[in-house]
Parts: sequence; structure tokens; C-alpha cells
Amino acid sequence: MNYLGIYFGIKDINLVEVSGKKIVNNIRLPHFSLAVAELEEKVPAEIKLMAMLKDAFRTNRISAEEAFFCISGQDLVIRTFEIPLLPQSELKSAVNFEAKKYIPFKLEELDYDFQVLFNKKNKTSLVLFVGIKKEILTNYISISKQLNLKVDIVEYSAFSILRFLKLAGLSDAGVVAILCYDLNNEDEANFTVFENGFSLFSRDFILTGEPASFEQTVEADSIAKREKLKNEIQVSLDYYNRKFPEKDIKNIFVVSDKESRSELNSFFAESSLPVKFVETQKALGKGLGYSSILAKSFSAALFKSAPLKIKINLLEARLKSGKTVTEGWKPLALLESFKLDFKFIILGIVVCAAVFGYGLMRVKPVQEELVEIKSKRVKIDSAVGGDSLGELSALGAKYKKKIVTLDNLVKNQLYVTYPLDAIPAALPKGVWLENFSLTKKIGGRTELILSGQVYLENGEKEFESVNLFLINLKKDPVFSKYFKEIRISSVDQKPAGDKSLTVFTIVCQNFPEKK
Repeated sequence: MNYLGIYFGIKDINLVEVSGKKIVNNIRLPHFSLAVAELEEKVPAEIKLMAMLKDAFRTNRISAEEAFFCISGQDLVIRTFEIPLLPQSELKSAVNFEAKKYIPFKLEELDYDFQVLFNKKNKTSLVLFVGIKKEILTNYISISKQLNLKVDIVEYSAFSILRFLKLAGLSDAGVVAILCYDLNNEDEANFTVFENGFSLFSRDFILTGEPASFEQTVEADSIAKREKLKNEIQVSLDYYNRKFPEKDIKNIFVVSDKESRSELNSFFAESSLPVKFVETQKALGKGLGYSSILAKSFSAALFKSAPLKIKINLLEARLKSGKTVTEGWKPLALLESFKLDFKFIILGIVVCAAVFGYGLMRVKPVQEELVEIKSKRVKIDSAVGGDSLGELSALGAKYKKKIVTLDNLVKNQLYVTYPLDAIPAALPKGVWLENFSLTKKIGGRTELILSGQVYLENGEKEFESVNLFLINLKKDPVFSKYFKEIRISSVDQKPAGDKSLTVFTIVCQNFPEKK
């Protein structure tokens, strides 16, 4: 039986059909991402994507009816955090409560799944949390239905690469890191740390940089990518070591093209880090050149033949949540057990009539008072009795224009005192603002930029404080009323003497209502 692995990458979609562990079809297509398409181009992009996939199925005679989707980290929320050792019945509630601290939007917007690694010695549980926006998962489900495919899983690409490691004959025992990248393609690079097959840490980054000038050469671009790769590896290692100081990495497995290995080998040698380059041809077979999109889609296609210890399944999580709602609420069963009694019906009608009559009694005096007030108003002659219809219409248009202008002045005025007053209350401990700017741009859009710093002697806690500040701003009813979109524009660390602190920028925007 043939299986199909489909990797939805940053720039490309790669389809691999396998028979056993042998590749029988390898198809690379451009990715028309619906997530980044302009609103007016969304429908054409979806149609174009489906037409391209169906044509690839027909042209290459793909016979697989069962598929496994592999997606990049840009579509996912992946976090690991610790919670106390709890009974199974209390686990989900505790995970939901803790997860809200680490994601910058509502948990209700996600389809999510989690897996727990129990540590009885320390009486803690390490939670691996993976979530996806509901509308994004719906798009993937729609693709599978239109292609008449049975899709068993939507898998994070970095987890698929762990399967590729096993296909190459390497062990995931102990604490190991996997670095997967491709300098020849615009694909997402992944740095992931596993402990006995359980994910401790994952980070995704893109190596494509902006050209320095129009004269930028291919060689200069390749050098820039290599330098960025080294910097991203160092940042990932630093962040991991701060989060898990007691779990030293035993080995770093590198999945890459052969051309870039020598320079990276010298980099790891200088850092005194153990490294082993994966023989990609051993897993892919002869006659196929390496690319990260091929490695990921091939690994996804072997989902059943090379199982992992990670059992995260977002599709099953959605089905379970839907089943829970259905089983928890059974209106038909309630109706079946409800018997009508005409005495209660008559009593209900009497009560409703009494309430309606009482309401009319309360409203009548107010209506009479309103009529009396209107009769006492000063009458102003705004038109001459002899004016023609055209003159009266012009006069009416003139006053209507004035009313609209005055109404806009009142409604569109932004009073900054109230939203700015909410900012100090939202600041967590250790966070302070350096600068803020408030700009009203053409078209009525208002933009507030908050720049600040955090110092808590712990990089992870500093990142968490920035997220908490963002959540507090969104929760404040006054601030969120004025600014509909609140997001983190940038967050990074910078040295300050012999220490380091976190700097961040939050952008708050208010878009005028469309008329």
C-alpha cells in the first residue's frame, strides 16, 4: 500500500509518495499561502492552489489514498513548560491554565493537543503543548477533502525530522539536538532538542536575508546565510541552556547538504560542541539529492512505518473537542422528557400579559412628558414660505453636511487620557517603558508604539513578562476598546554592562470603521 507525505513549507509544497520505504513520486510545487494572501486575492489563491495539486495528482498518477500532512512552525504554537505532578482528572485544566501564560491570544481560538512527561523524582510534569489556529487547520482539512485523501495527522516538521534521524540509523536516546537546514532553498530551518524522543525545545528560523545592494552576488548571499545560521544556532543554544541548565546536550545531529558541512564543523569545534552529520543518502536512497523539503515530506510519508514517542495529533484533538460538546449537551433528550401541561401554559400567558401591561403603564407617563417637552421647544423658521423645492433641498443638504461634520468631530475624537492611564496598571514587575509615540495617520488610523525594557536576571522570565504585559493590555477593557490590534513587534536581549536585559516593542493600532 502506498502512502503520501505532503510538506507545506514557507515557499514550496513537496509531495512524496512511498511504497514501503521506497520513494515512487517526488513532486515540488510553489506554495500559494492563504495566510499571507491579500483579502481580495484569497479566493483566487485557494483555487489556484487546489488546481495545481489536482493537476500534480493526475499528471504523476498518485495512487495513495492515505496521507500525512507535515507543516512548518509558522502555522503552530509550540511550548514546553512544567506543572506539578497532578492526577489525570485534573491534568487538562492545569495545562489550559498554564498554557494561557505562554500564548499571546485566546486559547479558545486554537485546536491544540499536549503530551506529558512525568518526573516522579522531582514530582513535576513537563508538558509539550502544540496548538494551531482553528481557521488554519480548517484550511488543511479542506485541502484533504478536495483531494479525496484520508489524512491521519497534521504534524510539526521538526518532529518529522526526528523520524528521518531514525531512518538514517541513528539513536535518539538521551538528550540530543537536531539541526535541519537547507542553504539552497528558501525553507524554514529547525533547531530541536529531544530527551529520549520527547521534545524539550524547538526553534524555527529563516536564513533568507535582505540583499546588501543591487550588486550582491550569489557568493555574498551564501556567506550571509552561513553567518546568520551560526548566529541562530548560538541564540538557540543560549536560550535552551537558560531553560534547561541541568540537561546537557549529548550530541547535535545535523541534517543538511554536504557543501556547507566543513564550515559548520569548524564552528562547532570552536564551541566545543559534539556534532554528527547525518548521511542523508542512507535514508533517502540513491539518485535523490538532499533538500530539507524532501527530507520532511519523506519522513511524514513514513508516519506509520517509523512511529515516534511524540503522540501529538491536532486532528484527533479537534474531533475529541467536537465529541465532548455533542455528548455534553443533548437538547433532544430534554425535550423528550418534557411533558406539556395546559394549566402551566395558561399561567405563563397570564404572567407574560401582566408583565407587558406593567411595562406599558411605566412607559406611558414618560411618553406624555416627552410630548409636553417637544411642545415647549422654541420654533425657528429656517425656511421662507415662498422658497421653491430646489431651494429647500439645497438648504436641507447644507444643514445635513454641517450635522455630519459635527458628528464626525465628536465620534472620531480620540481621548488618550483613559487608554494611557491603563498602561501603568498593566506593567508587570521588572518591566518599564523607555519611550512611546502616538501617531494619527492618513485615513484615521491611530498607532501607539510602546518601547521598553525588562530585567529579572532570567531571560525566560523576562520573555514571559513581555507576554504578560501584552495580555494585560488586551484584557484592559478601556485600552482594548481604543486599540483593536495589540501585538509584539520585536523582543530581543541586549547587554548592559556585565549583565543582559530584554528590550521589546509593542504596537497598538486602532483602525477607523469602514463606512
